[in-house]
Amino acid sequence: MNADLNINEILLQVERLDKEDQLSLLEKLALMIRKSERKQKQTKLSSLSGIGSSLWSNLDIDEYVDQERQW
Repeated sequence: MNADLNINEILLQVERLDKEDQLSLLEKLALMIRKSERKQKQTKLSSLSGIGSSLWSNLDIDEYVDQERQW
């Protein structure tokens, strides 16, 4: 409930701002949220090791390279 009180206090302060400052605050909040989402979605390249190896298991590597060179 304490967080609700703080949010209400913040909203009261935001209402006192002029429209330009309110919009600026909104943009900054949106940017902050987008940045935090990006950090959560990041995947380490090392975690991808071995994924898709089954696609290459039945492939003749020399034949594949020759085909790519002819392209």
